[in-house]
Amino acid sequence: MALRDRKREILDAAAPIFGEEGYERASIDAIATRAGVSKPTVYSHFGGKEQLFRESVADSAQQQNEASLSAISQLDCSGDDWREGLYRLGLALADFSLSPCSVFLDRLITAEIGRDPEIFTMVQTRAVRPMHEALAGRLAMLGNAGRLQVADPVKAARQFVVLVNAELPGLTALGTLRITAETFETSVRDGVDTFLRAYAR
Repeated sequence: MALRDRKREILDAAAPIFGEEGYERASIDAIATRAGVSKPTVYSHFGGKEQLFRESVADSAQQQNEASLSAISQLDCSGDDWREGLYRLGLALADFSLSPCSVFLDRLITAEIGRDPEIFTMVQTRAVRPMHEALAGRLAMLGNAGRLQVADPVKAARQFVVLVNAELPGLTALGTLRITAETFETSVRDGVDTFLRAYAR
């Protein structure tokens, strides 16, 4: 097996274990077992638990960022169906927020920020800010096209993300409960409608 593939398998195994157990309780033995490698192999790739933890957080943030940027890039700001495009984008971003990767990342930040405040900055830098900036660019385009009134595109982008996700933590008990597709779509569309009431011309 290639070294890159083995490292990928270790990171894929580490993220849910860190997310479920937290940094202190997660063990290299458990991660190695789930990855199907030996404990020395984990150490040879990452040096130790702290480095593996940091790379796991960075990797999860990177995955989240790539998925979000892909969805944002598909928002067509020139067509007449721009409102439906915002609904589709809201559904995609909300769906990403409920993915195992995102749920584990949120749990890690909440559990470990007191021990390691830098992980919050890492996630903001690698995932949240680039996503907000990309979305801000699209919202600014809608503003220039006369669709929205957007004085501060970055603030509008942050508010869009918050609104489409607003009800999901309560509905899903912080990502631990499944909800129907209808409930999910209704909650997201309500968030987009609230955004449009504030920003649509």
